[in-house]
Amino acid sequence: MLEETLRQCPEKERRDEDPVSALWRYEAPEDQEVVGLVASGLAYGRVALVRTAVAQALLPLGAHPAATLRDEEPLRWPEEFRSFRYRMTGGEDLADLYAAIHATLQAEGSLQAAYLAGRTAPIQTRTEHLQAASSFVSRLRERRWREKEARGFAYLLPNPADGSACKRLHLFFRWMARGPDPIDLGIWPGLDPAALIMPLDTHTGRLCAYLGLLTRKTIDGKAAVEVTDRLARLDPDDPLRYDFALCHLGISQQCIHRYSDEHCPFCPIESACRLAK
Repeated sequence: MLEETLRQCPEKERRDEDPVSALWRYEAPEDQEVVGLVASGLAYGRVALVRTAVAQALLPLGAHPAATLRDEEPLRWPEEFRSFRYRMTGGEDLADLYAAIHATLQAEGSLQAAYLAGRTAPIQTRTEHLQAASSFVSRLRERRWREKEARGFAYLLPNPADGSACKRLHLFFRWMARGPDPIDLGIWPGLDPAALIMPLDTHTGRLCAYLGLLTRKTIDGKAAVEVTDRLARLDPDDPLRYDFALCHLGISQQCIHRYSDEHCPFCPIESACRLAK
């Protein structure tokens, strides 16, 4: 059933309507990982608004965002982004993020190197990945522009150690580690796709509950691991291969989260969906 969901998902068309489309406009992996961190951080709310916000955030960085952030001093950025506002993310939050990336690129050379923190072997288990992800976020937060950490900046970089689902952070790691395929870029060989965690939010959580992949009522870190563990029984090497297709059942409004004679009989998960039953 999930394989059929993949077959029915027009990946290229859906990619163009997804925040990941921003990454595919760049060819260099160093630019793609920087754009990925920005785009994933802003990936909350309606997709069309997310894409507009990402475009506005990236505009001052030019054609080579990684070089811009690595080589330019961050002191001018608060003025540069003063007019930026996307829901709870303001210009100073964006300046904090860019200052953190600036310091990280100067210190470690790349975001992947900062994530690996000196490891020579790839990260291969979800336990290792959660520990590395938490350290990665902590390091970035410490390298912010402002003296005190603001709530808006922390929202851009959620920490798995806090127990939340961290959907946007796990989305970033999926883009980096899976693939290359029509959606994910596969530019981080240091992170095994088998170690990834499902990018779970309210909408994908409901879909997973309809399929019996999730029993936990709260959408938190434990729920994300529960779904991942069950998907890993289907594909232990690549448990997140179904994530994009499932997510876009909701984004495309193929699933409207209630039974409908106009929608449900044509949905690829209808045969196992608890709503349909």
